[in-house]
Amino acid sequence: MSGVDAAIVKAVEMGVTEVVIGMPHRGRLNVLTNVVGKSMSQMFAEFKGSHYDFDKLMERMEESDWAFSGDVKYHLGTSHKRQFGDKLVNVTLECNPSHLETVNCVTLGRTRAKQYYAGNTKEQHKQVLPIIFHGDASFAGQGVVYETMQLAHVKEFDVGGTIHVIVNNQVGFTTDPIDDRSTMYCCDLGKGFNVPIFHVNADDPVACARVFELAAEWRQTFGTDVVVDVICYRRFGHNETQNPDYTQPLLYKVINKHPRAETILADKLVASGVATKEELEAIKGGIWQHHEEQFVAAETWNEGDVDWVATRWEGFAKPFNPSEADPTAVDLDLLKKIGHKLCELPEGFNAHNGLKRQLKAKKEMIDTGKDVDWATAEALAYGSLLLEGTHVRITGQDVQSGTFAHRHSVIRDQKTMAEHTFLNNMGLGKQEQYVARNSILAEYAVLAFELGYSYEDPHALNIWEAQFGDFCNTAQVMIDQFISAGESKWLQQTGLVMLLPHGYEGQGAEHSSCRLERFLQMSDDDEDDIPEFAKDFGRNQIQKANWQVLNVTTPANVFHMFRRQLHRNFRKPLIVASTKSLFRHKMCKSDLAEMGPGSHFYRLIGERDAEIAANPDQVERLVFCSGKIYYELAAAREAMGLKNVAIVSVEQIAPFPFDRALEQFKIFKNVPQGDGVTPGNVIWCQEEPKNMGCWFYVKPRMVTTFREGLDADVVIRYVGRRAAASPATGYAKMHVAEQESVVNEALLGEGPDPSGKHRPTGLLGHQT
Repeated sequence: MSGVDAAIVKAVEMGVTEVVIGMPHRGRLNVLTNVVGKSMSQMFAEFKGSHYDFDKLMERMEESDWAFSGDVKYHLGTSHKRQFGDKLVNVTLECNPSHLETVNCVTLGRTRAKQYYAGNTKEQHKQVLPIIFHGDASFAGQGVVYETMQLAHVKEFDVGGTIHVIVNNQVGFTTDPIDDRSTMYCCDLGKGFNVPIFHVNADDPVACARVFELAAEWRQTFGTDVVVDVICYRRFGHNETQNPDYTQPLLYKVINKHPRAETILADKLVASGVATKEELEAIKGGIWQHHEEQFVAAETWNEGDVDWVATRWEGFAKPFNPSEADPTAVDLDLLKKIGHKLCELPEGFNAHNGLKRQLKAKKEMIDTGKDVDWATAEALAYGSLLLEGTHVRITGQDVQSGTFAHRHSVIRDQKTMAEHTFLNNMGLGKQEQYVARNSILAEYAVLAFELGYSYEDPHALNIWEAQFGDFCNTAQVMIDQFISAGESKWLQQTGLVMLLPHGYEGQGAEHSSCRLERFLQMSDDDEDDIPEFAKDFGRNQIQKANWQVLNVTTPANVFHMFRRQLHRNFRKPLIVASTKSLFRHKMCKSDLAEMGPGSHFYRLIGERDAEIAANPDQVERLVFCSGKIYYELAAAREAMGLKNVAIVSVEQIAPFPFDRALEQFKIFKNVPQGDGVTPGNVIWCQEEPKNMGCWFYVKPRMVTTFREGLDADVVIRYVGRRAAASPATGYAKMHVAEQESVVNEALLGEGPDPSGKHRPTGLLGHQT
């Protein structure tokens, strides 16, 4: 680690005040203690299990209904202030899973956030240095390395250069170089980005130190990436218990006879007269003595409480602390002022004619306070947060205009290509900056970058939007290892928002489903465990969950959804099955007053038809759903003239709104509930196939709600597409037939609709 230490010392001399390190597990404990400065006694205590009062911790988890799993020690990160000469430097090592290279862009995202909050100029970029470690096989083999390097000079992702360190063991896991890549050198990817690549012999620590210093000088001078290929070897097998003679017999015959690096250096130092053998032995003895002392001290080392890795997170509640939430409503006069600024073009700006028509319609919405659409509600939420001092950042492949040409938050002059960002030109007083930046065509790296960005400061709204929700599966490692489990494993909160366009419109398998079922399966709220039905049920329930999964149906709920994410003293990831068709749906509108004083977010929206809501005793069929299918059900019900069917939309799917669902069961008390064997008329309707979507998540929770809230054993009926391998059909006619069948079955409980048309057979899942 002498090389990395030398690089940091040189970088600090050249203006660096913070260092952010991302690395895999091999050598990580060495970096934690010798580079970052983590207490060695703490590290030993973590291995011994003596660092926590586990009885107290278990008692606290039981009381708070929250589980801290922890992780293996070589995945843990930390942040520590370390003295370099006369300068105190903050050094951060990111937490990481075993998935190699996954931490790369998390590191860069945090780096960029630190640079932004420091002032966001090129000089501030030079003050924060990212260092990323790689293995030789993973640098050559993992595609996310390419994605990482491709971000180097992209606007709003540029971090002023990264030092890439390849720990080149010359064997990948148990695979020879000839089999783990097609290039001569493991670092050849760097050639494609025209960055300098230094090769250095790890048996020569002095040469390593010189090369690392040179790498730091290059980064600080030219602001580009630099690669250091440290050519070394692995003395033991891949997991240090495996015998490498099985797979690399000739190589390890050489390695077994090869002197260790410390011996080679010691011999050089003695031969050159720099040090005597006795002096070196004394130094080595002092190091071993220090290790032994720290090992003994670990027995009594105790941090006293669960240690959250944090920078600007002071005052934020942990899952077992009391939480607070502020109102999300905004004064109507201020909303109108923000709204008018969303419609104003700079003088002389040559806007697209289609955009002019949209701005005219938007101004009418604001003036009348009626029919506010999805995109306007979203922009009003952003604008109000910016005026409150909240930094808003949204990235993804089409975020400036919106994949469905609805957002237009950054517009282009049709003659000059000049950009104008409405939300950065409100002129309503002091405000934070709004960043909307189209990203490279990648999900893995960009989502990781935004996650790292969100770690740095909780006082920001950080959003990643997929072009289509389905595409998030190319970033699944980030979702599984970091976003879902990061707090439970590493005590690391994030308020990252993922907008995932979702909805069945006959566009095929890859443009319909954001795979809601995957997020719901990973949700950690238990189907049999209902918190007490208290006033603050929703807030506390979210605080103890690993994340939130929403599928909202009104612009007003969109507005409150974004503001709610910031208006509480804890952070949780927010997964949104965002809309596609509802951007322009004539029924998907809200009044401005629904965002004004007294308004709030609805986790569940009850019956919206005033006549049906006023006569609940006449309702004989209660349909629960989520997302845009609500509007199809409502339109069909109106066309059929049905007044005995109530439709309820679950806006927050996870954690499940047990209390609000119970209210609906009590309101529509005359709906047949069945006898515990035969289904009644309480229905869950979805457009996704039965093995996808929400069904397997909501079914047991609805049953539990009946059991615990009404002491009733109810069988919930399922209406939706039958189980399938593909998320959706690619044939428009089949889609229409399936959708009509789902709607008719939900409303009528039978195949034919009033027009006499019969649903095609085999399209629906069985009732349960």
